[in-house]
Amino acid sequence: METRIETNSAGGRVLAYDGEELAGQLEFSFDGNVMRMDHTTAFKQGLGVGGTLVSAANDYALSEGLMVLPACSFAAAWYQRHPQFGDLLVERRP
Repeated sequence: METRIETNSAGGRVLAYDGEELAGQLEFSFDGNVMRMDHTTAFKQGLGVGGTLVSAANDYALSEGLMVLPACSFAAAWYQRHPQFGDLLVERRP
């Protein structure tokens, strides 16, 4: 699975490819130094696309010194399964 991260000043996407075919995407936004993972979509099932997307987004947050708010339920579940990254998480804001 190959991933690509695209960002702009408001946010961005993590794209996952299976060969040349788009297999899924994760959309994120920024609030200061917090990366909010807003939505994860897997277009192909059974390949671990969702986990690959959240893992790539997590790696991006680490490399950029960002905190993470896993707003989408899939990302939140991923962080529950990967407690070693708990120090990156921020509380959900009202």
